[in-house]
Amino acid sequence: MSMKDIQGFVDFLEESGDLLRITDAVDTDLEIAAITERCCKLPGGGPALCFENVQGTDIPVLTNLFGSVRRMGWALWTDNLDLLAQRVIRDLVQIEGHSAEERLSRFVELPDALPKLSKNGSCQTVVRRDNASFVSIPALRSWPGDGGRYLTLPLVFSREAGSGRLNCGMYRVQLLDQKRAAIRWADQSDGARHFRGWQARGLAMPLALVLGGDLALIYAAGVPLPGGIDEVAFAGYLRRKPIEMVRCVSCDLHVPAAAEIVLEGYVHPSETAMEGPFGNHTGYYVPAAPAPVFHLTAMTCRRRPVYPCTVVGPPPMENVYLAKATERLFLPMAQLDYPEIRDINFPVESIYHGAVLISLTPDAEGQGYALLERLQRHWLFKNSRLLAVFNAEVDVQNMSLAYWHALNCVRPERDIYSQGGKIIIDASVRQERKPLLADVRIAQKIEERWFEYGFRVD
Repeated sequence: MSMKDIQGFVDFLEESGDLLRITDAVDTDLEIAAITERCCKLPGGGPALCFENVQGTDIPVLTNLFGSVRRMGWALWTDNLDLLAQRVIRDLVQIEGHSAEERLSRFVELPDALPKLSKNGSCQTVVRRDNASFVSIPALRSWPGDGGRYLTLPLVFSREAGSGRLNCGMYRVQLLDQKRAAIRWADQSDGARHFRGWQARGLAMPLALVLGGDLALIYAAGVPLPGGIDEVAFAGYLRRKPIEMVRCVSCDLHVPAAAEIVLEGYVHPSETAMEGPFGNHTGYYVPAAPAPVFHLTAMTCRRRPVYPCTVVGPPPMENVYLAKATERLFLPMAQLDYPEIRDINFPVESIYHGAVLISLTPDAEGQGYALLERLQRHWLFKNSRLLAVFNAEVDVQNMSLAYWHALNCVRPERDIYSQGGKIIIDASVRQERKPLLADVRIAQKIEERWFEYGFRVD
């Protein structure tokens, strides 16, 4: 595969039979989101969707691009996420460092991973300054109670005041009018940290909202990487080719050359506006709250751009597969820090960080508890509200089995506790119980004579 942008990925998906083009007229207000939500809940995640006849715009809308296991792999240039994870860990162990985080920080500085700055790119084929406007962007209103139209899959580029370090994050953006938008980022995010640095200087922070680009970079922008890791370099490593970047036309930021649309501007140091409500993956609305305001100063795009976005809501939705890719790719990194870990599971219902189930091989009584104490501070698990560890014989990918084991083997007064706003379950405690195991000879006999008993093949 050699897709370097969204449109190349769409062509590939169509050839693979994984894309549905919808030519009937559709509305960005609720309708596209409702179609996408129903599609995401089809077996296997449903196809990627391309809405070609969107009311009020000539820009097609793409949804559910990452919404299946194999599409998630293709987006990261692999047919097998476990094989990609094995390549990551093989490369990491060759770099000196005391932890996976330290190795990773050096790892993405390798020449093959660093982005390449070019003089021009397809994202700047059309340039608008004075007439730049959000009007032509087919941003969706996904749920009836949403406060407005949202950009839900933007690559948000900022630069740290002083050091000049670039960051690419993914934060939701509500369009307020033709030139202004409210941006909501978590207090601990790099974007918020950069903004506070500019605020302290009393200066507006340059910002670029990028729609589209390389699929690996879209993934990297939303993944819980350790602080300070260059998302663009990490994406370049995953795709085994540096991401090509260009300088913005109105501010000192670099953005992906293969992006569909780039919205350049700045965030005012003291201006805020109400953002929200916003229908979230929890199944409830995030209440409206004041948020920093982005001012649009320039818009660049390809000659015929497309608009990629995602719809969030009760699982399963597209972000389930982004979380599962993170689970597979980062398992070897977690094992590098904690060799006793056998497997991890980010359950579908938890969406990335809500919960994590971990199986391990304890060497001694109490090792599960000791591991849980350390995992609460690990960059991959620190935002999890529920952490549970199990013995290695428990398949944590089998939620029913894990639940059965915890319900029957855990002693609540000893093995369940709350700490730092998290629920901790140590289900790895050794039990003085004799497990039920079938007689091997009888089991083999039944296997050989199963159909003789009258059972049908189906």
